[in-house]
Amino acid sequence: MPQYEYEKLDGECEICPGRFVAIQSLTEEPLTHCPTCGLHVKKVISQASIKIGKSTNADKAAKHGLTTYKRAQEGTWEKVAGEGVDVVQGTPDQLKEVKAERAKKKPINLD
Repeated sequence: MPQYEYEKLDGECEICPGRFVAIQSLTEEPLTHCPTCGLHVKKVISQASIKIGKSTNADKAAKHGLTTYKRAQEGTWEKVAGEGVDVVQGTPDQLKEVKAERAKKKPINLD
């Protein structure tokens, strides 16, 4: 189950520390009050650690019918394992389009 971090909205508490961690399922609603002192809380963004599967070995992925590519340079990916084309190459227009999209992205407002 994921762990979520919360912090007090109403200032410091004399009973418990500022931030606390709650273990909740993905479908549970976020907490609105501290389970210890009852003050209002909000969920905060914290560091995530995600591990998918036991291994990311390209040869094992190929045995399951997947093709793995490694970035060789900007706009170019070379096949590491599996079936498929040996090289995937983006056109200059595609590279310009990707750079323009990246430049448009604004910071996320978490408030």
